[in-house]
Amino acid sequence: MRNMRLKAALGMAGVLAMTAACCVVGPALAADSASTADEIVRGGEPDGDVQYPGKEYIVENYDKWDKIAEEYAPEIIRYSNGQLVQRTPTEYECPHWMQQSWTISYNTYYLDADNRGCNSCHADMNAMIENMEYKHATIDNKALETYSDVNQCISCHRDNGDDFGRLIHAIHYNERSGNKFAEGSNGTCQSCHDATADGNGMQLWDNVKHEALQGINKVENVQGEFASTQDKVQTQDELYSYDFVHGYYDHMRYACGPNGLDIDLPQSMFDEWEFTVDGNVNAPYTKKLPELVAEAEAAGVVVTKPSKMVCELNPIGGGGIGQAEITGIPVSWLIEKAGGYTEDTNSVRVIRADGSSRSGFDLSVLDKGYLVYKIDGEYLSARHGFPVMHWQETYDAQIFSKQINGYHVSSDVMKERVCGQVNQEDAHVNRPNVTVCGVPEGLIIQNGKPFTFNGYADAFDHPMKTVEFSMDGGETWTSFDVGDVDPAKWLWWSFTFTPEKEGAYVLSVRGTDVDGEVSYRNHEVLVNAKDEMPSEDEITEIGKIVDPAMADGDASGDQQ
Repeated sequence: MRNMRLKAALGMAGVLAMTAACCVVGPALAADSASTADEIVRGGEPDGDVQYPGKEYIVENYDKWDKIAEEYAPEIIRYSNGQLVQRTPTEYECPHWMQQSWTISYNTYYLDADNRGCNSCHADMNAMIENMEYKHATIDNKALETYSDVNQCISCHRDNGDDFGRLIHAIHYNERSGNKFAEGSNGTCQSCHDATADGNGMQLWDNVKHEALQGINKVENVQGEFASTQDKVQTQDELYSYDFVHGYYDHMRYACGPNGLDIDLPQSMFDEWEFTVDGNVNAPYTKKLPELVAEAEAAGVVVTKPSKMVCELNPIGGGGIGQAEITGIPVSWLIEKAGGYTEDTNSVRVIRADGSSRSGFDLSVLDKGYLVYKIDGEYLSARHGFPVMHWQETYDAQIFSKQINGYHVSSDVMKERVCGQVNQEDAHVNRPNVTVCGVPEGLIIQNGKPFTFNGYADAFDHPMKTVEFSMDGGETWTSFDVGDVDPAKWLWWSFTFTPEKEGAYVLSVRGTDVDGEVSYRNHEVLVNAKDEMPSEDEITEIGKIVDPAMADGDASGDQQ
């Protein structure tokens, strides 16, 4: 009907002119759009130089959406370490059946992606958690550059008995925080969740965003250069500590550590520290620590070696793991010094200075236990248990007790040790654990140039078998066999990938152990490959972003 009105207005001459024009442009308009797409430069005039009646309307429409794309351009943040982060992908094309623009800014204009997910309010989750009113365990790992996310929170809270959903909703909507979230941050259910029509109801946005966002390039059977080593070690300052607080000696370490006054404990504590080996031994004894160390050194039994420590609760993507050079006395030698254990012995209890024992180990791994008094060639810091701690290879850190003053050799029938975290559905949620380090969600990288991802792989007492990578949402996996692996040490890996097209890429990583167990959850990170790096006027410094959860609305602070 619109064409009929147009013909009447133009008259016969107009019709003839239009017919002639159509004869000229006919082949271009008739050509398949896919074959002409490469000939039309994005950002230029739609349909190239081809002219036709009404084209000014099309040009105006494209201009309109270009302005919207500029106004709703994804936010770019600079972290204090210089990294540039763009959490929402740029849309370099309009993949829709209705072609009315170069982009419709689907991610930002319609899905409002920059205002959804935890990082939309908490640009630095590590800083937010570190500055909570009620002090949280220290879960960020600055040395490994791990970044907290909601799945790490769920892994620890839900699977240890808390109702995470109840807790997190109450925090956001309670009397103290409700106004900050609803009014100050314009927070709604959609800020954290995604409403779907697939029968799964309200899902966490952070868990489905990589499927929902446009502008993500998928790479089938992704290829890259892979390498791995077990030799990477950290300094004592770099070695993680969750800084859990259970009692008196925990309070002392916490107060003297970096979360408190950050002071050294007196050398006199080491000099006067007494250590006891008793229980099912033939000759119990108590000696001062310096005397015990001197005897062990004289006997040539002191061990210095690289060894890992990993928390039972270390989540996928978490920083509860590290490896350092330890110096210690074998527990087996300390028990031999007590005349050996009696016939009915089956375990050894680690006794803390307050007289408690949180755990012990089976006699079968006696040769893997050490009384450690140095890390990285230095005496222990307050944080790591000065003057002495227990170190148990192939066990999780639940038994790495700090400030211990004895071993009690026992006949207790110890519960079978299952290393790692088992959730409410009886699944191992962090064994194997393959984690990407140093890559915040949305990191901007240079298109066409190699970029190296780094991270760790660990399966507690199970040796790793493979590390695997995907860039098409897990449709295909590229697997690398890691050879013979010592489970007493972590596996540090690297994967170098070269993006060949502008846009976002999501790297998924997982692993298998020698028993065929596969990672319960993949770790995913999104990167943005750009031909040109953002200009300064496009970048927001993270220190200028106010986090409503921080005390008095302070800026995020950026702890990385």
